Amino acid sequence: MPGLIPPYLADILPRLQPLTRLPLEAGDVLIHAPGFEDRTMAITEVVAPKTEVHAVLLDYRPFNPKNRLSDVRAALLPRGIKVADEDILVYDRFEPGDFELRLQKALRALQARRAVVDISTMSKLEIMLVLKVCHGLGLFVCLVYSEALIYGPSQQEFEHAKQNNEIHRPTLQVFTGVHGVIRVDSLASVAMQGQPTAALVFMSFNDALTQILLNTVYPGRLFLINGRPPVHSWREEATAWIHDQVRREWEEDNPMQSSLAEGVWLPKRVASTLDYRETVSLLLQLYWQLSATHRVLLAPAGSKLQAVGCFLVKALHPDIHIEYPSPEGFLPYYSSLVGNRWLLDLGDLSELLVAISKAERRRYLEILT
Repeated sequence: MPGLIPPYLADILPRLQPLTRLPLEAGDVLIHAPGFEDRTMAITEVVAPKTEVHAVLLDYRPFNPKNRLSDVRAALLPRGIKVADEDILVYDRFEPGDFELRLQKALRALQARRAVVDISTMSKLEIMLVLKVCHGLGLFVCLVYSEALIYGPSQQEFEHAKQNNEIHRPTLQVFTGVHGVIRVDSLASVAMQGQPTAALVFMSFNDALTQILLNTVYPGRLFLINGRPPVHSWREEATAWIHDQVRREWEEDNPMQSSLAEGVWLPKRVASTLDYRETVSLLLQLYWQLSATHRVLLAPAGSKLQAVGCFLVKALHPDIHIEYPSPEGFLPYYSSLVGNRWLLDLGDLSELLVAISKAERRRYLEILT
C-alpha cells in the first residue's frame, strides 16, 4: 500500500531536503555522471566549496556526443572543484565490468571521507554501483537530485495514445530501444537456487523492459511496482496503462484499486518516485513475505530515487538478486529544463544500514536486541 512510512522506519531514514546551496569541505569528493539533459548542469549552480575539492566525472559509453561532460568540467573549475584527467572514469552502461574497482581506486587516491553523489543523470544500475563502492569504503554519503521541469512524453500524448489504444505509439516512448538485461557479479546472488523466483519489477514508460526481463529470467511470480510522482500525477495512470497487459497475465499478484479519479483503477502496489522511503518500506515488506520460499529478484527500472531505495534493501539483504533491463538510449525529449533540487544526507552508510536492520528485525522477527 502507498503513502505512509511505517513508524519503525520513519525515525531512521533521512528525509529529502530542498537544496539551494551545497557547501563542500576538505575530504569531500563530488561524483557526477554528466548526461545530455538540462539538469546535468544543475550541480554546477549550487556547489560552494570552502576549500579546493575534487570531483570524479563518469564518462558514459557507448559514446553520446550530446553528453555534456566537458561543459560540467569547465563549469566546476571556476567554482574551485578540480577534475584531473585521471578522475574521469569511463562507465559502460552495457558492460560495467571493472567500474567498481576503478571508482574505488580513484576515491582512495583522493582520500575521500564523504562522497557527494549527483544522481540526477545517472542510470539506475550506476547509482547502485556507486553507492556500493561508497559503502565498501566506509564513506559518508550525501546525494543530490535535480528534477527535470518537463518530462516526456506529455500528458496530451498519453491521452491521445490511450484514446486510440496505441500502447506502442512511438511518441509515447522515451527510449530508442531496449539493449537487454544486465547482470553485475557484485549485485548477483546464488541464494535459493532451485527455488521458484519472485520478481519485483518497477514499472517505467516502456513495458518492453519488463517483457525482456520476463523472457530472460522466467519468474514463478511477478510483483509489479508502479511509481507515483509528486507533481505529474497523471504519469501513475500512464505507466499502469502501459503495463496493463503484463499485469493481467499476472493478475493474482497484482491487484487494482479505484483511485480518486472517477472510473480509473490503478495498481495497489505503488511507491513514490521521489520519496525513497516508500520504496524501502515496500521492498522490505515483500522481502519478508517471499524470501523464505522464493528466490527474490529485483529489477530497479523505476526512478532514480527508487533505485536508491533498491540499493539500501539489497545492501541489507545480499541474497536479493539484481537484474537490470537496460534501455538502449534515450530520445531528445526525455526531459527538459530544471525543476526542484533536493539533498539527501545519508550520513555514514554503514551506521544507517545497521539501524535499519535492527528496526526491521524487531518488526518482522520480534527480536528486541
